[in-house]
Amino acid sequence: MATTYVALDRYARNAAEWRLSGDIDYRASKYLFESGDPFLYLVAAPLGHLALEKYLRAILIADGMTAFDPRRLARLYPGVGLKKDECVWDHKLVVLANVFAARNANFDLDARFVAPTVVVEMPMTIMKAFEMFDPFFSELQYPVEPNLVDESGEEHDFVLDAVVEYLESFLKKIY
Repeated sequence: MATTYVALDRYARNAAEWRLSGDIDYRASKYLFESGDPFLYLVAAPLGHLALEKYLRAILIADGMTAFDPRRLARLYPGVGLKKDECVWDHKLVVLANVFAARNANFDLDARFVAPTVVVEMPMTIMKAFEMFDPFFSELQYPVEPNLVDESGEEHDFVLDAVVEYLESFLKKIY
């Protein structure tokens, strides 16, 4: 039986499209956080996670990686020549951030910031912010009982802003 090969998605190496998509998710998250409606914070937080995920992927793609699931490499058209360590495919911000930090010494996961909040301890590191946003993907995206997320509130909006501001120095090279 002949193997059916898959091709790379046309956006797999397009950092600008990933950045643009992240910008849209970030704007939507900001809008919902700023609504003042606590129920909408439950949607704003996963959108904030998604924006950060797309920004990290954009940065990694701009650094030479490809958005492709490495588990599907055996089915990828052989002429592409993609290797597992060239694939960026994860929803975990901590994983994506660590991959970029290993590739770029200027990406300091221990960089500290202060955001206005009464609930979240400050100063906070960039890595701690990624750790904070990671569970929003798995626990707030669907109606499941949360185990890792205590709450989502407007303080997360300020943390999101601080992380996006930190990422901007890496993102500005994409447009």
